[in-house]
Amino acid sequence: MPRKALGLTTRKIETTKAPGYYGDGGGLYLQVTSGGKSWILRYQMAGRRRDMGLGPLELVTLAEARAKAIEARKL
Repeated sequence: MPRKALGLTTRKIETTKAPGYYGDGGGLYLQVTSGGKSWILRYQMAGRRRDMGLGPLELVTLAEARAKAIEARKL
């Protein structure tokens, strides 16, 4: 049985500086760019991958991003 990947922690989010995407699980990612950090939800619609922005890290906490991702998946 596959193991579930560990999600992001508050400490990991605060200390991450390298640009890239850091997965929390369930399609939720922390996007780090030179301009800042933001939350992205990746999903598929009609066989194509889509990215939905959930907000910048300064305004949306990890718990809020997880809750927003759950609500978006319900749609």
